[in-house]
Amino acid sequence: MAESKYVFPEDLLQALRDFLAAEVQIKQIVDKMPSSVDVINLEAEVGEEQQQELDAAREAQMDAVMRMHRHEWWGSVENRYDAGLELRKAAQA
Repeated sequence: MAESKYVFPEDLLQALRDFLAAEVQIKQIVDKMPSSVDVINLEAEVGEEQQQELDAAREAQMDAVMRMHRHEWWGSVENRYDAGLELRKAAQA
């Protein structure tokens, strides 16, 4: 793999890793929940504990998004899109 032309601050990398981890956690929580069709048809309901767990995971993900997108490092790059692609590669490496 080619080396990135960017040097990413560790806290920015960690914010993206936190986002990706929350994304996995949200999927795991949702996969355990009843289907939305069943909920709409009143054949199942989402438990309070499940909803709280999902809300907490979504809040953690939003916190990570805000830390990423508000990071001062973005002001130092010319092409934020390219830098974002490289950041994702670096975080997943």
